[in-house]
Amino acid sequence: MRLTLPSPSIKIADMALRRQAGVTLTELLVGTTVGSLVLIGISTTYVLGARATTQNVEQARLNQELRAVLEIMQQDLRRAGYWHYASVTAPELQENPFQSTVNGVDHRLRTDKVSGEANESCLLYSYDLDATGAIGICKRNKDAPCLVTGSYFDKPPYDQEAMEMFGFQLKEQAVRMRLGRKDGADTTFTCNSGSWERITSNDIRITTLQFTIKTKEVNLKAGKESSACDTNDLCRETRWVDILMTGQLRDDPDVRQSLQATVDVRNDRYFIK
Repeated sequence: MRLTLPSPSIKIADMALRRQAGVTLTELLVGTTVGSLVLIGISTTYVLGARATTQNVEQARLNQELRAVLEIMQQDLRRAGYWHYASVTAPELQENPFQSTVNGVDHRLRTDKVSGEANESCLLYSYDLDATGAIGICKRNKDAPCLVTGSYFDKPPYDQEAMEMFGFQLKEQAVRMRLGRKDGADTTFTCNSGSWERITSNDIRITTLQFTIKTKEVNLKAGKESSACDTNDLCRETRWVDILMTGQLRDDPDVRQSLQATVDVRNDRYFIK
């Protein structure tokens, strides 16, 4: 009987197959752990990137809305004290009803506040919106001329609600714009009276709104032009308003923005000291 021995090449191949048959439990656990860590890292990077993108979009939207509100305030404030009938040659010799107290109502540029809000969070002013020379929004028609000679008010019929008394205020974390009086019985001009309309959206909270009025007086009395205004001196007052506004998203307080602006009031105020 003849015995046949396995060739060396067959034995080596068989040993190689046995070595590649699988992995140990330890190797499997290590591989699974490493794979999990890689997946967690990728997921975390994606979530952080998506969150950063969302916050950037929300920040841009907040910034855009606050700037739009600030632009509205700037454009309207520049008109404060405008009077259609003001003399070009000698405005200092006229009493401007939109920059003085008329029938006990103060129409000058001034700050105040809504009850419960911070000081100087409301600004009031007046100007001749319909260019009739008198206070009140006149309903123009040929049978009822607007201006009453010698009067500070338009001749009825005029819109009793849309008296030319304007302003901006902070109330309940929103910026509101004054449109006039509530009705004909509303004879006051304050931050706690009148008809106001919200101009910021519901998903934005305004945490700070502050108006600071700054003035500079120039003595117009002959011979005293370089002196400070004194009693009985005729003076010109230039004015500007610093605005500070801070807002944040209602659902994400971390997204916030602060804006500042300075508004030069175009119409100077003339008065006797």
